[in-house]
Amino acid sequence: MAGFFDDQEREDKKAYKRTVIYFIAAVSLVMLLFLLVIYSNTREKQARERTKRLEEKAKQEEIEEQKLEDEALGVGEHNLTSEDLDFWEMYEKDSDKDSKEPSVAAGNDDLVDRKDRPQDEDEGSVSSNTTDRKNSDEDKDRRGNAGTVTSGDEDTDEAGEEEKPKEKEDDGKHIKAQAKGENATWYEIIGDLDKHGYDLKTNLSMDEENLEYKDKNITSKRGVDVSKYQGAIDWMKVRAAGIDFAMIRVGARGYGSGQLTLDDNFVINIMGAKAAGLDTGVYFFTQATTEDEAVEEGNFTVGALMNYGVSYPVAVDVEWIEGDRARTDELTPEERTALVIKYCDTVKSFGYEPIIYASRDMLIAGLLPDKLNDYDVWLSDDYEPQDGTDYPYRFSMWQYTKKGHVDGIEGEVDLNLRFINNKEK
Repeated sequence: MAGFFDDQEREDKKAYKRTVIYFIAAVSLVMLLFLLVIYSNTREKQARERTKRLEEKAKQEEIEEQKLEDEALGVGEHNLTSEDLDFWEMYEKDSDKDSKEPSVAAGNDDLVDRKDRPQDEDEGSVSSNTTDRKNSDEDKDRRGNAGTVTSGDEDTDEAGEEEKPKEKEDDGKHIKAQAKGENATWYEIIGDLDKHGYDLKTNLSMDEENLEYKDKNITSKRGVDVSKYQGAIDWMKVRAAGIDFAMIRVGARGYGSGQLTLDDNFVINIMGAKAAGLDTGVYFFTQATTEDEAVEEGNFTVGALMNYGVSYPVAVDVEWIEGDRARTDELTPEERTALVIKYCDTVKSFGYEPIIYASRDMLIAGLLPDKLNDYDVWLSDDYEPQDGTDYPYRFSMWQYTKKGHVDGIEGEVDLNLRFINNKEK
């Protein structure tokens, strides 16, 4: 029996050893698997961190590259956002020309892009200096005796009350316009200043909302003007809809801050319009108050155009900021006119064709039309079927509505005519 137990003991020891070995092997395997999981997770984490670092580096390089591009275009550092500086869709005119007064709709925005109202600094009322200067004898002589029109000497009735001045609305020699913060005033039409010569009553035709002009010497081309507020534009559809040209907002100056900004969609818009075969021009919203600033705006515009070029004019957009105080409020018509000319001359010195964009009220009451006879005018005035527009002086482009619709552009868009003299082609 003793031998049996010895053998059994040896077998038990062997079994015990095997169990220990299996246990150690199992534990080792579990530890190995655990270490493999940790290693795998660590590698993945390192890979993610490496990818993140590369992405951050690429983003930083992109930011630095954009800064270099901005510096090349003359874009300085500023605290404004693009929503603070869009001035094109800002004004909507009253259909009654006797009470024309643009209203703010456009968030600084085009202001003038007349759709969004800018949120800029400074609120207050307009200085009365402009009114005082405008009614001076010197200013009256320059404008062709502009001012409130009376019927002659002031008379009194039997009760001693003064007789109210008679308006010469129907004499064909005066036109009513309204400056910011002022009452509508009758201005004498300057007789020797070039007139537009278009027979608008006879030769204008309207197909739905698309206006056309045609006579034996002059025809018209259809266009739109756009900014970032039109969003993404399908320029191929725009071209297929019969649009011939596009005026694209290149940038603006803040009406409170004075900072310059490039329109967010300028590059994509000008490249898309040109690729679709449209003629292109640009506009810049001015808020210059000195000649140096007017030159700066001209240089900014030209710098932005250097890589693209245009076949249509380069416009300086001159507008009042209604509903808010602007840095240009106290400019006199003489001062504003001088700054517009400075911008145009700057652009012209680089070989571009300048043009002045303004409303009929601005052209008559805010500028000196006789000083601008050497420059093309892009008139903004809502189309009226009875006479087209009552603006008498020369203009080569006409923004006739701000509520147009064109396939390829979502929402409302400004529609324009460009008058083409067939003899000069």
